[in-house]
Amino acid sequence: MFVSRAEYRVKAGFAQRNLENIKAFLPLALERLRPGSSYSVSVSDDGQSFLHLFVHQAEPDAEILGEIPAFHHFLKEVMEACEIPPSMTTFTEI
Repeated sequence: MFVSRAEYRVKAGFAQRNLENIKAFLPLALERLRPGSSYSVSVSDDGQSFLHLFVHQAEPDAEILGEIPAFHHFLKEVMEACEIPPSMTTFTEI
């Protein structure tokens, strides 16, 4: 099992738009998940810092997100609006 984590901070003026972009791709991602996988997004108290956690059974499962046009739109916009760029880490279950 793998856990992929992405954490970043967006500019204050972009926080609401980021939430909207997440809400556009998240339901589509959840529909495509394999049994035993999960994807969640959390926002911190500051309203600008976001944490994405993707728990998946195999590395190819990560390709699911690449199949969603709304995810590509989210990535494009968030990369242009970050105060702190995404820190990406993947963990392997012991």
